[in-house]
Amino acid sequence: MTTPTNKREIPYLLFIVASFVFGLTFSWQRWGNPLVDCGREMNQPLRIAEGQMLYSDIRHIYGPFSPYLNALLFKIFSPSLNVLYTSGIITALIIIFLSYWLSRQIMSRIAALASTLAIMWLCGFKQAGNYFLPYSYGALHACALGLISLFFLVNAVKTTAPTKESEKHQSILTRRFFSNHLVWLFLAGVFAGFTLLAKTEMGIAAVATGIIAGGILNYPNLNKSLKSIACFFFPALLIISGVYGFFIAQVGWQVVSNENFIFFQHVPPELVYFNRRMSGLDKPLDSIISIIGSLLRLAFLAVAIVIVSQLITYKKDKQSASANIPLADAGQVQIIYLWGLLFLSITVIFTLSFTGIMQWDNGPYLAMPILLIGSMVIIIKGYLKEISARGFAHQHTLIVILFSGYALISLSRVILRVRSGGAYSSYLLPVSVILFTYILAYQLPGLIKNPKTRIIARNITIALILSDAILTSFLLAYRYRQKNTYPIITERGTIVAVNDLGIAFDKAIEYINRESDENDYVAVMPEGTSLNFFTRRANPLREEITTPGFLDAEGEERTIKRLAETQTKLILIANRATSEFGPIRFGRDYNQRLMQWIKDHYEESEVLGPVDNQDLQIGDPIFFLKAYRRKTSSM
Repeated sequence: MTTPTNKREIPYLLFIVASFVFGLTFSWQRWGNPLVDCGREMNQPLRIAEGQMLYSDIRHIYGPFSPYLNALLFKIFSPSLNVLYTSGIITALIIIFLSYWLSRQIMSRIAALASTLAIMWLCGFKQAGNYFLPYSYGALHACALGLISLFFLVNAVKTTAPTKESEKHQSILTRRFFSNHLVWLFLAGVFAGFTLLAKTEMGIAAVATGIIAGGILNYPNLNKSLKSIACFFFPALLIISGVYGFFIAQVGWQVVSNENFIFFQHVPPELVYFNRRMSGLDKPLDSIISIIGSLLRLAFLAVAIVIVSQLITYKKDKQSASANIPLADAGQVQIIYLWGLLFLSITVIFTLSFTGIMQWDNGPYLAMPILLIGSMVIIIKGYLKEISARGFAHQHTLIVILFSGYALISLSRVILRVRSGGAYSSYLLPVSVILFTYILAYQLPGLIKNPKTRIIARNITIALILSDAILTSFLLAYRYRQKNTYPIITERGTIVAVNDLGIAFDKAIEYINRESDENDYVAVMPEGTSLNFFTRRANPLREEITTPGFLDAEGEERTIKRLAETQTKLILIANRATSEFGPIRFGRDYNQRLMQWIKDHYEESEVLGPVDNQDLQIGDPIFFLKAYRRKTSSM
C-alpha cells in the first residue's frame, strides 16, 4: 500500500484535478455567505493590515495565524475577494492532494481516489463549509496544517518501521533526504504548533497525534519514546508559547484569554449552548439514537455487499464448472436464502433512512466515533501482537493507529453529531473519510474467508463510495447554479449570493455609498460586516460579530460608548435569526440595552431587502437590513 508515487498515479491525479476544475467552474464565486461569518474573514485581516492589533483593537476567538496570513496577502496584493478566493483554492488543493497521499499509505489507488473525491465533494465543495470562502479561514488553515503535520508523522513512521512486504517500498524522499525519524518528528511538531495557532481544538488533535507517534515508534523503549515525544513537542511548545507570549505581553492575559475565549475560559452561556448543539450534547439521547441508526444502516449495507459478493462468486464458480453439472440442492437453497437476506437488508436500510431521528439526512458519518473506536481496538490488538512476536510493528499498523487517533480526537468537537452537512464538519472530516473508506473497503471485507468474495466485496464498496462522490459532484454543481444566482459586484470583488440576500446587500451597498463617505464609520450588527469591506467603510467596533454571547452588559456599554465617540453615521441591523445560540432576535431577545440606545440616538431610515415594505420588523420571516441614520441632534 505504501508504494511511492510513480507514473501509475498520474491518471488518478489527473482525474482529481479534472473533478476539482469541474467544481470550480460550476461554483465560481458562489462560495460565500456575505451575511454569516464572512464579514469577519474579510474585515479582520484588512484591519490588521491597516495597523490594528488583534485581540485588543479587534476581538477574535480563534488563533492569530489566519488573520495575519491574510493580512500579509492583502498587503502584498491589495484587499480583495480574489485574494481570499485564491488563498482558499490553494489551501484546498493542499488538503486534497495530501488526502490522496495519506490514503495511498493504507489503500490502493482506486480506493485512495474514492476517498479523495469524497473529501473533495463532501467537504471541499459543500456549500455550507466550503474551502474557498470558508466561514473561518482558521478552520481551513488548521485542516491543511494538521494534515501536513500528519504527513511528517507518517514519514517518521516510514523511516523506522518495516513494511509487511519489504523495505523497497520505503518512500524515495525518506531514503534520500531524511533518514532520521527525529527530523520528521521535529517538522511535524512545527506544523502542529501552527495548527494550534490557526484553531486551538484542531491543533490539540495534531499535538496529541504527534505524542502518540513518539510513543508507539519506540515502544517499549521508554527512553527512546520520551526522546521522540520531546523532539516533536518542543517546537510546537516553542511556537505556541512564543506567539501567545507576544500577544499577552502586548495586550495582557485577561484580554487574550477572558475577552477572546482563546483558552476556553469565561465562555458565555450562549456559546456554550452553541457548542453543545454542535457536539450533539444538547440532546444526547437523540444523538445516540441517530448514531445507532447510522451504524445499523452501515451494518446492513455491509451485509448486503457481502451477500451480493457471494452471489457473484457462486455465479462465477458455476460458470467455471461444467455446464452439465447442476448446482446441488443445498447450493440452490443457500442461494434462495441469500436473496431473501439481501431483500431484508435493503428493506431495513430504507426503513431506517426514513424513521424519525434515525433518518439518513445527516449522512453516514454519524457512526464514525463508534467505527473509529472499533477500528482502533482491532488495530491496537494487532500492534501489540506484532510487538510481542517480532519486537516491532509494521508501517501499515502504525499509520492506521495515527490516522485513527487523529480522526477520533478531531471529532471530539462534534462527537455525537458528526454530520456530513453543516459548516464545521468540512474541516474535521478528511482523515475520517479516509478511514471510513478503509474500514468499509478493507477491514470489514477482511473478515470474509473466501478470497474471491473478499475482493468482490472490496470492489463493490469502493465503487459505491466513488459513485456517491461523483453523484454528489453533479448535485452540488446543480445546487450552486440554482440557488446562488444574484451577483453582488463591488470594487473589491464579486460574490454570487442567494437571491433575497443578494438583493438586500446590493441595496445596502448603494445606501451606504449614498448616505456616507469613506471617512464615516458604519456599524453592521449582529452580522454582515462584509458591507464594510465592500464599501470601504470602517467598522467602529472591536467585534465583527455581535450575535448572542459576544456582548455582555459591560460589552454593550463599551459598544455604546464607541458608537458615540466615533459619531458613527449609519447603523444597519440585519434580520438574522440566531436560534443556534438560544436567543433569536437582536434587540428583543439579546442586546436590548444597545438597541434601545440606537433607537434613542438614531432614526429609522430605510428597510433594505427584496420586498419594498418599510414596515418590516426585526424577526419577520424575510431577510432585510434595517438602516438607522444618526439624528442631527446627536451629532
